[in-house]
Amino acid sequence: MNPMQFFTFLIFTAITVFGIEAPFPFNFSSLVFVFVAIPLLDKIIGEDKSNPDTVHEQNWKKTSVWAPALYVYVITHFFVLLMSLAKAQILTPRDLVISGIATGLYTGGLGITVGHELCHKREKVHRFFANALLTSVWYGHFSVEHVRGHHLEVATPEDPASARKNESVYRFLPRTISGTFLHALKIDRREVIKGGMVSTFMTVAIGILLGSKALGLFFIQAIVAILLLELVNYVEHYGLSRKKLEKGRYERVLPMHSWNSAHKFSNLILFNLQRHSDHHSTAHLPYTVLKHQDSAPQLPSGYPGMILLALVPSIWFKIMNPKIDLLNR
Repeated sequence: MNPMQFFTFLIFTAITVFGIEAPFPFNFSSLVFVFVAIPLLDKIIGEDKSNPDTVHEQNWKKTSVWAPALYVYVITHFFVLLMSLAKAQILTPRDLVISGIATGLYTGGLGITVGHELCHKREKVHRFFANALLTSVWYGHFSVEHVRGHHLEVATPEDPASARKNESVYRFLPRTISGTFLHALKIDRREVIKGGMVSTFMTVAIGILLGSKALGLFFIQAIVAILLLELVNYVEHYGLSRKKLEKGRYERVLPMHSWNSAHKFSNLILFNLQRHSDHHSTAHLPYTVLKHQDSAPQLPSGYPGMILLALVPSIWFKIMNPKIDLLNR
């Protein structure tokens, strides 16, 4: 997998821009791309379980290799968001909602993914842009809770972002959204408040400069982005749990505590997010060198396809619970 392939996300950018500009029903193009085209392409293109060799791995860890695609995305993130907001005033209520959803699929599906990648970096400049992306969808506290909460408590009852076996996504969403925020406040109240102030300033500025319709669209895209993030969280750790050891501590995080997908196309679009076990093992490593791990539980589809399954709990439980039972034998 060549790092240059991660510029594949620009396909999503072009489709989102087209959808924002297109009349009904072509403005549904982003929805069709995410939930129809990506799962189909995952099936057609198949899986990629290859890992970089030692020489390439050392090169691909360099900022000059992993950073360009992420920062090109940052530019497109705010371009798409501003483009959508600027057009809001001439949209009908129906098209406003569709445009808000399309924008949220982009700012959530890719924006939070890139924000997630950058918030793990030690350098202040990377964390600054991570916070810029996250506050633009009213989820600035994610960087606090994810790095200093989720990574420590993943696959335990203490983690609000780990879904339990037989917990439907509709029960999980309110629990994780509220729990993540409260947990972030407990970890670093000052940082959470600062992020909230930035989001508030951004919201007020949009309302004043672009009007009420733009403000409505901004909230729609933020809601969609947040829901998309938490749907991914649901898929990533559903039903997996770490054993509790003596003295109340849990076993260390292992590959078996994250669901993975080797489907190539969705991994390129999502900057290898689906190689999630390796991310939890070595969170500081860039997405370019994350490895496929055969010992990790594998999903039958990429995240977009799995999200569709999660929305129908009876089908989700029928497919996923036997896999969990098999892992626990």
